[in-house]
Amino acid sequence: MSKQDIDLPDLNWSILWDSSNCLICYTSTELNNWSIRHPYIAAGALLCISGNPELILTPLRLAHYTCLLPFRLILWSFKLLPRFILYIFGFRREGVAKGSYASRYQSRRYGGYVPRESTFSKFQAHGATDDYEDGEETESIFAVLVSLITNIGFMFVLGREWGWWY
Repeated sequence: MSKQDIDLPDLNWSILWDSSNCLICYTSTELNNWSIRHPYIAAGALLCISGNPELILTPLRLAHYTCLLPFRLILWSFKLLPRFILYIFGFRREGVAKGSYASRYQSRRYGGYVPRESTFSKFQAHGATDDYEDGEETESIFAVLVSLITNIGFMFVLGREWGWWY
């Protein structure tokens, strides 16, 4: 199949960029006008989101996982394959399994002492860990950022209503 066989439309990126900016500006303006008309409802919603940022982050995570699901499945298989191979050799969560290839290798090669930075000790550590999913710390940073931004919005909406600024 050549490039001429594929009929892709030419995208005018400047028009796409302008229309997306227009949509963002229009939505922001409408939200601002609504918060001016209903300041206490807007402040209450912002305070609820500030106290529980998962209200915003959960739909975003679901969209993220859904859109990137094929890539996550491919990467997940590459994460599990080494762990499965280590499991077959005898590196388990509880340590080295009795009667396994790893235990025979350990007794013949190291005896009772395994050097600290050896490959065998790294295999032991990797087999004993349970880190199938990455990114726990970054999610908490996003939660703090969402909470901070909604708290600032809460103060802005009430400050505007109470006459602190215009």
